[in-house]
Amino acid sequence: MLQNKLDDVILFADDDDDLDIEPDEVDPSNAWHVLVVDDDAEIHSVTQLALSGLETLGKPLYFGHAYSGKESIEYMQNHHDVAVILMDVVMEHENAGLDAVKHIRDQLGQTNTRIILRTGQPGYAPEETVVQQYDINDYKTKTELTRSKLVTTLISAIRSFDQITQIEKSKAQLANIVASCVQLQQQDPQKFTQETVSALNDLLEIHAQGLICVRPINKENARPFVIGSTSDYQDCNGQLIEQLDNGRIIMQLSQCLNHQQHQLHAADMALFVKSKKFHAAIYLDEGIDSSQFNEQLTNVLLSNVGVSLENVQLFQELKNMAFRDNLTGLSNRTDFIRMLDKYVQDPSMGDTVVLVDLTHFADINDGLGQETGNHLLRAVAERLKEKYGNNSRLARVSADVFGIIGHKILVNPEHILELFDYPLKVQDQRIPVHFSMGFCDRDPNDKTGIRILKHADIALNQAKKDRQQCYSYFSDTMEQKTAWRLGMAHQLREDFAANKLQVWFQPQLDISSHNVIGFEALLRWPRVEGGMIEPEVFVPLAEHSGLMIDIGNWVVEESCRQLKQLEDKGYNKIRIAINVSMAQFRNPKFVPTIIDTVHKFAVKPQSIELEITESVLMNNPGAVIDALTLLKAEGIQVSLDDFGTGFSSLNYLHQLPLDRMKIDRAFVRDILSKNGEVIVETVLALGKKLGLHTIAEGVEEMVQERKLLDMGCEEVQGFLYAKPLAPEQVQNFVAEHQNSHQHH
Repeated sequence: MLQNKLDDVILFADDDDDLDIEPDEVDPSNAWHVLVVDDDAEIHSVTQLALSGLETLGKPLYFGHAYSGKESIEYMQNHHDVAVILMDVVMEHENAGLDAVKHIRDQLGQTNTRIILRTGQPGYAPEETVVQQYDINDYKTKTELTRSKLVTTLISAIRSFDQITQIEKSKAQLANIVASCVQLQQQDPQKFTQETVSALNDLLEIHAQGLICVRPINKENARPFVIGSTSDYQDCNGQLIEQLDNGRIIMQLSQCLNHQQHQLHAADMALFVKSKKFHAAIYLDEGIDSSQFNEQLTNVLLSNVGVSLENVQLFQELKNMAFRDNLTGLSNRTDFIRMLDKYVQDPSMGDTVVLVDLTHFADINDGLGQETGNHLLRAVAERLKEKYGNNSRLARVSADVFGIIGHKILVNPEHILELFDYPLKVQDQRIPVHFSMGFCDRDPNDKTGIRILKHADIALNQAKKDRQQCYSYFSDTMEQKTAWRLGMAHQLREDFAANKLQVWFQPQLDISSHNVIGFEALLRWPRVEGGMIEPEVFVPLAEHSGLMIDIGNWVVEESCRQLKQLEDKGYNKIRIAINVSMAQFRNPKFVPTIIDTVHKFAVKPQSIELEITESVLMNNPGAVIDALTLLKAEGIQVSLDDFGTGFSSLNYLHQLPLDRMKIDRAFVRDILSKNGEVIVETVLALGKKLGLHTIAEGVEEMVQERKLLDMGCEEVQGFLYAKPLAPEQVQNFVAEHQNSHQHH
């Protein structure tokens, strides 16, 4: 046995190298991973000693160790980067090594790793049959393996492992390229650019941002310009190369196009793309070591980019696309902002800017179809061109908003309204059009085009709200109001997150017995300095800032929590009414969330009543009716608030799954006048006919109560009975009212 060991040490004796080398510390992430598998510990140390300090293809070796076939399988399960295994054949049993090889190849699917079998028993297992049956790469007896032989065997195994890995990586990258090229059929230069940069990042294993610039070949002195970019270079879109404010990018792109070859540097690169109609250069703001650059695959990808670029659009159009609106031929928003930037510097362009918004365009589009909508927009553009084409600058700024830059003497509300006094001829029909207009006069403080556009937009929003007149001029107070609204919305978001909002409850009573039958949940937002911010101020804020859905869900939870506490005290005939806004109905999760909440708190669904207003119903009758029908099926009740303040819901009334109708406080206030009395009587009669309960809100005086009682109203709420109560006051109020009214 000892003799065998000595043979194994002599194994390396034909080399005169000094064997007393301490193996260095090696970083496994940048080394070739070699696994030694042998049940003899000494073989491990001798092998490692013999190979220490060896470098192949610029990387050292890192050794892993396993002492049986079973251990080698476990090791391979946990390590997927092993380049070479030196595997002993006879370990725990005489075929342990071969079985391990089979398992590593078939079960673990690790086919790249090179496997060299070593056996201490010459002549064991006929070599040819083993090599044929098992996927191994070399078979040596230990006596054959002198140190120099081991080194050459290992180097060639590592080389072949490296090649296989590279080929696999290339195959994967090629598959990615094919996938990327499918993506590159994008019609929009911006998206096309982003897809191209993303595909190059994947291929070159970098994280660059960049842009694409193009130079048409067959046009006389055509200059290269940027057709698209990723987010960091958005400002460059549509600019000629020489206009860019980055000398480095200008140099890289120019050299790339002039020499018609890739420019690779440590800090950045420009890649050349050739196609029939033009040359292009792609700038990437991250560099690459030329040894890492896979030119073949990159060129495959770039030739596809070239073909796809031709598809993106005929070239001259691409130039326009950056600044033209395809539908009307006018300048687009980007170009309008460029013109506004010039306007800031150049007083000769005029002294006013206006945004003209086509009102009810969405209705025309929905009612008459998109094609008619498009014809209408073209007709509007034509009429604007007739009057302003030669003396002002025109643009289509968004779907149904046009922009004009010019002189007040021509660009003013009277002239624009007069221009559209008579209807537009669209296909074979005449369509009257109406506008809202936001004006912004020249102001030396406005230093950028974007700022002027923002001001015109604020004025336009003001004009849309104004029922009296359809236009508005920007003033600083408007901006302050807008800033105030934004500040409030921000504060609301913070206060909601910090649990500062509250739900209060206003009692609803049976009109004849004065027993409490329910409460209306009311949202309250306390001010820092005391008092409350009015709901009419903050509910629109919550709706506009997208907070209403979360707040609405929370109000339902708080109401269920209050109900649960009442039920636990034995008050189980009480309901809570919760107002629901349009934003909630638009949210597809609205219905399931309410149902989940009712289940979570285990309250009776009949105790929850959702209150909708007529304006919410009219906003989208179909969606509202569908949602309410689903909730009704769960047992949740529904009431219609402020009925009669509008005039449009009569035809939907029979479709709505209602339980209750609410008489608006405005009618209750006027109940003693002849008109008021008639309205309340009508609403009550209608409620009766439809089999609905009726409740009046805003009852403040006994005479109002008596009148409502005579007319047959069933339920009431208002200051005559109680103001809204803080959550902790609710139970006491119920207790007092249930007890003191027992004798009724």
